[in-house]
Amino acid sequence: MADKKTIIFDGYSKRLDVFVADELENLSRSLVQKLIKDGHVTVNGKQVKPSWPLTAGETVTIELPDAHSQTKLKDLIIHDGKDFFALIKPAGMLVHPQSPIWEEHPETVFSSEETLVSVILANPPKGFDTNMPRAGLVHRLDRETSGVMIVAKTQEFQAEMIAQFAARDVHKTYHAIACGTVPDDEGTIDVPIGRVAGGKIKASDVGREAVTDYKVLERKNGFTYIELYPRTGRTNQLRVHLNWLGYPVLGDWLYEGATADRLMLHARRIEFTHPLTGKKLKFEAPVPPDFLAAWERVTGK
Repeated sequence: MADKKTIIFDGYSKRLDVFVADELENLSRSLVQKLIKDGHVTVNGKQVKPSWPLTAGETVTIELPDAHSQTKLKDLIIHDGKDFFALIKPAGMLVHPQSPIWEEHPETVFSSEETLVSVILANPPKGFDTNMPRAGLVHRLDRETSGVMIVAKTQEFQAEMIAQFAARDVHKTYHAIACGTVPDDEGTIDVPIGRVAGGKIKASDVGREAVTDYKVLERKNGFTYIELYPRTGRTNQLRVHLNWLGYPVLGDWLYEGATADRLMLHARRIEFTHPLTGKKLKFEAPVPPDFLAAWERVTGK
């Protein structure tokens, strides 16, 4: 059932969106306006504009949307265990809403575009603790990146896995199509990354440590199929590092890659030790068809 709240306005004239923002603490004005425009807020039973001037005696009804998602979580899951599950995130899907308020108000994830978090909360798997911080997330992928992810079912597993990521004990492998012919068969990019003026994340002497190992899998027609092994987990690390090297990822509009239907970066494999059982685990996400099709297109196969 949706969370419903009805209030009789007893003050002086006030904009509806301002009033609702006061009632729903910590929600941004833009999110409140979207709730109103989507019909989740009514005045005297009628849908009105966010700028509606409330007058004394009017009834305001706020009904946060029910849990819903078009994507079914079961279609993404590749392993469902007692303490966690592994899934394949599609390219183009945000892991979580961009506004940080969703962490305090998880119900608001259904008020914006579909994200991995909204898919999880709309279809929680068996044994999933819905009261966990950040809906069980222990790491994330960029919107444009596809591939394997781990999501905790319990707070104990979540805390332990976050610690493993911080200690760099989780090993990740990515596949990418790089623009240009990378000359060395393998190598290491050890270049700090930081946010510079304008907000863009770039290689920077004043940035934080960032290290990526790589191995070339194939070269053809001025493009390189490359495997990447990040030792650190900085935001946009692989994209920034390949751009710094002079071979940006195909489809990476932000870091000067050639145009493609999507960013050709895929989280292929993740390996770690189960923090509660000590068992060595490995999960893989097959390279998706659109990625392979892009490689065939640029190489003329």
